Amino acid sequence: MTIPIALRLDLRGVTKTFGGVRALDSADLQVLPGEVQGLLGTNGSGKSTLIKVLSGFHAPDTGRLEIDGRPVSLPMPLGRSEAYGLAFVHQNLGLLAEASVLENLIAGDHERLNPWWINWRAEADRARRLLDDYQLDLRPEQIVADLSPVARAQLAIVRAADRVREHRSHGSPGVLVLDEPTPFLPREDVRQLFTIIRRLKQSGVSIIFVSHDIDEVLEVTDRSTVLRDGKVIGTYDTADTDRETLVHAIVGRSVSVSRRVSALADAVPTVRVQGLSGAILSDISLSVRPGEVLGLTGLIGAGHDEVPMLLSGAGAARVGRLSMGGHEIDLTRLRPSDAIAAGIGFIPADRLRLGIAPDLSLTENATLPLLGRALWLNHGRLGETTADLMRRFAVKAENPHQAASELSGGNQQKMVLSKWLQLRPQLVLLDEPTQGIDVGARQEIYDRLAEVCANGGAVICATSEFEQLEAIAHRVLVFDRGRIKAELKGDKVTKASIAQACYEGANEHAAE
Repeated sequence: MTIPIALRLDLRGVTKTFGGVRALDSADLQVLPGEVQGLLGTNGSGKSTLIKVLSGFHAPDTGRLEIDGRPVSLPMPLGRSEAYGLAFVHQNLGLLAEASVLENLIAGDHERLNPWWINWRAEADRARRLLDDYQLDLRPEQIVADLSPVARAQLAIVRAADRVREHRSHGSPGVLVLDEPTPFLPREDVRQLFTIIRRLKQSGVSIIFVSHDIDEVLEVTDRSTVLRDGKVIGTYDTADTDRETLVHAIVGRSVSVSRRVSALADAVPTVRVQGLSGAILSDISLSVRPGEVLGLTGLIGAGHDEVPMLLSGAGAARVGRLSMGGHEIDLTRLRPSDAIAAGIGFIPADRLRLGIAPDLSLTENATLPLLGRALWLNHGRLGETTADLMRRFAVKAENPHQAASELSGGNQQKMVLSKWLQLRPQLVLLDEPTQGIDVGARQEIYDRLAEVCANGGAVICATSEFEQLEAIAHRVLVFDRGRIKAELKGDKVTKASIAQACYEGANEHAAE
């Protein structure tokens, strides 16, 4: 593909070092007018650093930037990116949850509005026109906290695009950077988000789509640039590129995940759940055999993601019993400490809120489950234990004393996994274990789960990623409105079969 001279964004020769680590090494990024370009790479590849250079958060050691052929001095003035045609939507969206849609649309819009007097009626009319332009079913008076996750993401994207359009001095549609906007959205909501992206593209906006999900990138982008170890490996035309090519570029090798058949597939179940009901679930019974990965899935609101919460004590069951290791557990009275004592480990979907203590060190995070098991703590020994976990689970960090918040998402998730697997639990519960995780880190997580199975443990994995279930699950239970509506086994555990069961109905759940 021949790139025309008139690039929307032309970033060249960007180098950035932190201490002795080179996060970016002469990286280039060229974006065409009206294109969606993916930005891919493993955790720690330099994606976030590149985005922070564009936003003005980081000053590069070297590099130059042009937008619509006009030179822009680096570092970008912090907080002034919109005037240069750049807007950013980060994973946390930057919305005020307790404020209205209208208040979020105008918040911080200092260049256009008089802070001493706002014509609220005119601004509400303007907001309605903007929402109508993008065919969003939102009203200016709605409170953001009451919106669905996808509606919040749509609002953040439309707000950013509107700011660029309003503040550009020479009328260009500008560049919108979407930094991991989809990890916490169900698949059907991602499709809605892609509709907004395509509308923006049709209006001439250029979009940089940062993601770990290769299938999403192949679906919505025109081209993709891959970073590895701070260097640009290449830029690929989506129409001429397959998944395997991008995976190889991202991790530097082929990654093929083959489903492992459990050596204990015919064994007597070691985990039984009977009559489980919760906020959504209604009278659920299931079992897991030693060495087995049981997958749970369904459409949004189906209730499959409630199972790990209730079996770990992180949520309150209305009724239900768990049989494991010769013990009967009343799930209505289960506390997290009881679950840990019973040999249950839980890796939650929201790792920042429920999986780690962000401000504590890696050692403090890794040793939290060990507290109470000894009368005194040998801090030197705990540091050694954490360093060993980091090595075994390939956690990339400077040292065990580093704050957990400073790690990439993939390394945080591996740290959460190591924290619980060090206890050698009999039952491992996972809720969306690879959200926002790159393909290389996913493989490492799958390998750790395989070790659990090889040691006779049982795994229950709730996820909306059908491809992930095809890779790791021996059986899959499909949920609908709080009940199990299908069970898939063996060669029926495929992405296509799981999707069909979710969307089109399925067979009766086989008796345990």
